[in-house]
Amino acid sequence: MARIYPVVKQMQRRDGAFHKPVKDLKDLFFFFDYPFDGPVDTVEKPYGAMAKKRDLADVVFQKGESLSLEGYEITVSPALIIIRSPSLAGVFYATLTLQQMVNQGPNLPCVVINDAPDLKIRGLMLDISRNKVPTLATLKNIIVMMSQLKMNHLELYVEGFSFGYPSFTKYLEADGFISVEEYQELETYANAHFIDLVPNQNGFGHMAKWLATEEFKDLAEQPEGIFLWGRHRPPSTLNPLDPQSLELIKTLYRDMLSIARSKYFNMNFDEPFELGKGRSKTACEEKGLGNVYIDFVLKAYAEIKKYQKTPLIWGDVLIHHPELLHRLPSDMLFIDWGYDGNYPFSAHLQKLHDLGIKFLAAPGTSSWCSFLGRKDDWLENITNACLQVKTLNGEGIILTDWGDFGHLQFLPISYAPLVLAGLMSWRVQEGTQFLLRDYLNQYVFLDQANIMADTIIDLGLYYHYLNEYRSNGTTTFHNFMWATVAVKEKNPIEYFLERSKTTILSSSKHALLEQFLALQTKALTQTKMVDGQLIVSELKQSIQLVLLIQYLNQSFNEELSIKERLSFVQKILDAETAFLAQQEELWLARNKAGGLKDSLEYLHKFFLFSQQTKKHLQRGGAYGA
Repeated sequence: MARIYPVVKQMQRRDGAFHKPVKDLKDLFFFFDYPFDGPVDTVEKPYGAMAKKRDLADVVFQKGESLSLEGYEITVSPALIIIRSPSLAGVFYATLTLQQMVNQGPNLPCVVINDAPDLKIRGLMLDISRNKVPTLATLKNIIVMMSQLKMNHLELYVEGFSFGYPSFTKYLEADGFISVEEYQELETYANAHFIDLVPNQNGFGHMAKWLATEEFKDLAEQPEGIFLWGRHRPPSTLNPLDPQSLELIKTLYRDMLSIARSKYFNMNFDEPFELGKGRSKTACEEKGLGNVYIDFVLKAYAEIKKYQKTPLIWGDVLIHHPELLHRLPSDMLFIDWGYDGNYPFSAHLQKLHDLGIKFLAAPGTSSWCSFLGRKDDWLENITNACLQVKTLNGEGIILTDWGDFGHLQFLPISYAPLVLAGLMSWRVQEGTQFLLRDYLNQYVFLDQANIMADTIIDLGLYYHYLNEYRSNGTTTFHNFMWATVAVKEKNPIEYFLERSKTTILSSSKHALLEQFLALQTKALTQTKMVDGQLIVSELKQSIQLVLLIQYLNQSFNEELSIKERLSFVQKILDAETAFLAQQEELWLARNKAGGLKDSLEYLHKFFLFSQQTKKHLQRGGAYGA
């Protein structure tokens, strides 16, 4: 028998086969030996018609009282298939497994399978707040992909105006948010696939869009903003001492939590960068920053409990104040997040375990700030998260997929890390990475040539050809970022070079990178995917963006003549019109139109800086010229 995904806990082969060939579960008759709790009729059912009585059934569902909540047992004998589980979720997962067995051939072998997940929460958090809001069809496709992996938790990250708040309709951009009606439709769809759609709303840091409004600008901790990571940033943190800050998030909670069925809520509260630097400075000096932070957390917690929700909270502030964690409510779930391969989940989660804090780990897809992913990082990051959560009896994982700086990466870049997180959160075991190729080609890309999986994973290795490793991104992204910021500086060229000169590749290294990307582009033409042209186009666009950025990089390569450097810049400018048109077309294939203009603005600035670079080179290209 071929492999079952995710890997089952126990499987014992027995002699014989089921008495009739089976091509699809919908060809079988099913019978429930007992009434299940829950809305059976609303559940996405991968099985067929119900038999009128037991002795006419091919498959019988029985109550598995001794099994874990999501666990199941499948017994295939020549006469009958029996599925035991204490829950409809377990029934659903069992039928997914049975369908995979059927897919491997019509003669179903006799077998006994015992299975259950290693981690309780197996989730994904998708950023819908950095310009890109997926269509409902895109989100439903993600839910189906997650359900096939037996994942059970989905969050749509909200900051700013990406949710259709009834109280703040004046701030909503047309076709740029998830409406209440869409959220409820999506929630029903997710629940039918046994995925909990968990509401998510930031309410402390990451409040820049709210603080940019006339109505709420006075709630900023530091109205002048902050200089951070090499550039000035507008205010993004609420003043926790202002009662109106709490009133704002109370309204946000009312609009969102009152319509959400999940028992959980991710309150976020991460990265309050300005905390203690502005209006709360004196209070933080007197009471300690950690206490001021937790005081505001507890006020928000009291509001959340009015909606009977269990809050989840990011741990980037709290992990530095272990002496204060006793102040957290006992039901609050602490999320330790980090996205590089060397992130210390082992040390952080051990600390939380020893303190008796309920915790989850949040690794990342590494798709953002990279364009093509960072394979070494997501592989190590996800693996470590799952292993440490299982070892230390944590609650589970939430894989994050962010959209920093215009959300310019395309969704398929996240497919491989999503599959790894799904496979490994169900069954934490060595060697899970070697299952990716087969699963991706067979169940995600439907590639009969078995090429796409290796191609998309290998693209995430392009940063091996760069000069430096960068945390939470690649130097190619940083070249792009500094170019877009430089256009408004007094001396754009000098500004860019001061931040990017160590990333300029030698001519030979640039040639190797070009050859690597050309090989992957050629591989894309060899795939045989069902309806795969969109994915191929998205990957080619991503490859081209990396190349255009590296052409800019080469325009500052002093190994080259001015003429050669100008030729690289001209390649960028010649590509501008077609590239922007293709970017818009590909964006709209999966996402709403709202936010597209703002995302494209990053690309416009990149091309503008390339034009500035051309003029600089035409003047002789001297540093400071």
